Amino acid sequence: MKTSSNKKTPLWHDWLTYDLIFGITLQIIVFLVAVFVWHMGYPKLTFEKAAVLNMLYLTLFLPFFVGVLGLWARTNELPVWVRFFTALSLPVLILGITASVILCFISPYCSSTENVKHYMVMDQNIDPDAELISRHIFPERIPGNASNITYRYYKYSSILEDSFHLSLGEVLPDETYEAECERILNLSDLRDAEISSSSDITLIDKKINDKLIVHITLDNAYNRIIYSAGCNEYHS
Repeated sequence: MKTSSNKKTPLWHDWLTYDLIFGITLQIIVFLVAVFVWHMGYPKLTFEKAAVLNMLYLTLFLPFFVGVLGLWARTNELPVWVRFFTALSLPVLILGITASVILCFISPYCSSTENVKHYMVMDQNIDPDAELISRHIFPERIPGNASNITYRYYKYSSILEDSFHLSLGEVLPDETYEAECERILNLSDLRDAEISSSSDITLIDKKINDKLIVHITLDNAYNRIIYSAGCNEYHS
């Protein structure tokens, strides 16, 4: 008499299960590094992901998704999809490990705010010259009589790059606008700046210390001033 038996792959020898477990583990590791290491380097502003990190985040979650979908396909006895996700499981696990290692060495956070209450609140690791020049060029505070105010602060730093951007737009009453325009045009930091004018618009551009790029727009038609300063350095 012949007996036949169906041999099934043990659960703990299944790459789909490995993907699920290691996928969760990798996410926890990156989360702990982010909270206890990188998060300490930024002020209590709003946080957002830097665009350069989006692909790494997606890659980090792939093992988890492949594991879940593969085990779902096996539970519902869908052999084609089981084979498909099993074939993907090892490559995406390798990619997930790579992404998590990279995220442990480059910061998965950046500082960013558009809240005017945080005006000129900056991170501690901003280049001192860039911060000092920006504070000279931008108004010390936003005037109480300003309207249509827009503000944006952004800082991202890692072992790969340092990015910093600061911008302010505001509409001012006639006298305040004229006084601020005079202050800007007399700034020593903007000496030898490139200035182009039309009937209503004056554009001021200058690169300072081969690093900080400054752009200011004076709009006489609407009494609007737009300040912008930023730098982006890549480490080799």
